[in-house]
Amino acid sequence: MLKIGIVGCGLQAATIASYLSVYGDEYEVVAVMDMNVPGSKARMAQKGVKVAENCIYTPDVASFIASAPKMDGIIIGTYCASHTDIACELEKLHVPLYIEKPVAIDFAQVNKLYNTFKNSSTPIQVSLPMRLCPLTQEAKKIIESGKIGKVCQVVGFEDTDGEVYFTTWFRDADKTGGMFMQKAVHDIDYMLYLAKTVPAEVCAMRAKIHYVGDKAYEQTCDSCPDRYTCQHGPTFRFNERGMAESYEDALDHLTTIRTPDGEFLRKRLCAVSKDIAIEDMGSCIIKGTNGVQITHTQNFIASCGACRRGARFVGSLGSLDIDFNHGTLCYMSSVNMDIVNYKVNGGKLSHYGGDRQLVASFIRTMRTGERGITDLIKGDGIMSTLTCIAARESADTGKFMKIAFTEE
Repeated sequence: MLKIGIVGCGLQAATIASYLSVYGDEYEVVAVMDMNVPGSKARMAQKGVKVAENCIYTPDVASFIASAPKMDGIIIGTYCASHTDIACELEKLHVPLYIEKPVAIDFAQVNKLYNTFKNSSTPIQVSLPMRLCPLTQEAKKIIESGKIGKVCQVVGFEDTDGEVYFTTWFRDADKTGGMFMQKAVHDIDYMLYLAKTVPAEVCAMRAKIHYVGDKAYEQTCDSCPDRYTCQHGPTFRFNERGMAESYEDALDHLTTIRTPDGEFLRKRLCAVSKDIAIEDMGSCIIKGTNGVQITHTQNFIASCGACRRGARFVGSLGSLDIDFNHGTLCYMSSVNMDIVNYKVNGGKLSHYGGDRQLVASFIRTMRTGERGITDLIKGDGIMSTLTCIAARESADTGKFMKIAFTEE
């Protein structure tokens, strides 16, 4: 039976832990580090995680290391700003690690992480499921077949609703590092992976123009005098968007975050609070070492039918469109008029089926020591985080940024 530790038992860490049995493997969580023990227990119960009767709960990494029993693997799911320091502390245990993205949120952190693990015997798998999902793997087969020729340019995009990012803890830039780190890190990773390139330089822009307002940071809809007229308020959600059964239902959704069983978890905050520091749109252009140019643009303004996520890979012989929201690929020849459409079933697990493959990889690492495809160093799992940090710095300074580590 696999003995698992969790450091920072957020919803995603609990989800990954719950997936450890999907291939028939037996496991149990034997140690948890979390400052909110009742909350961690509730999240594991919500996800059906198998917890040992004598599971140890600790409030910090030092006590976790000192008191935890022998483990086969550790899942790191703390706030993003803590990922680097925790991973570096746990490296000394030489237990396979599974670390949530982004693995760092600034240059100091990403360099510390790189220098700690570049020659380490500790495997550390990065949570980059889009690289491994069935749709991406099918795209990889098509590209490697030579059908589109040499990949010259990649144009990626994500248009998605920003409600969750501007009303929950994601709005705290000190915890998340901003939206390049939160979202583009996934897309840039799979685009670098399919283009078979290493990023060398990046330029970028970012801004906040939609989620703009003058409300206090802790303002909630239920006490706001503008709740009847605000574009982000309950009346608009119910009457204009038709996304609730009543005004009260809309107000409850915009004010309260609940479990699937309807139990209160915490308050949802105003989306247009004046001190929110994350951006609602951003774009970057990356130059690869093999000459390929990768463009990615994202916004958190589009909603409902306007949402999309994917990219076009332009090659010397043809192009390949990848559409994650619909699970489709479209090959278009540049030699003749051939067009071939593919429909790929991602399965039922999250992140387009990518989490299924991440779990399989982590189980294999725990049992054999074999490094996974998204390994921090061996699999270049760190590169999309480094690229996104450089993109944010480019956006804030108006300068092109070299993408490189500072070696120690």
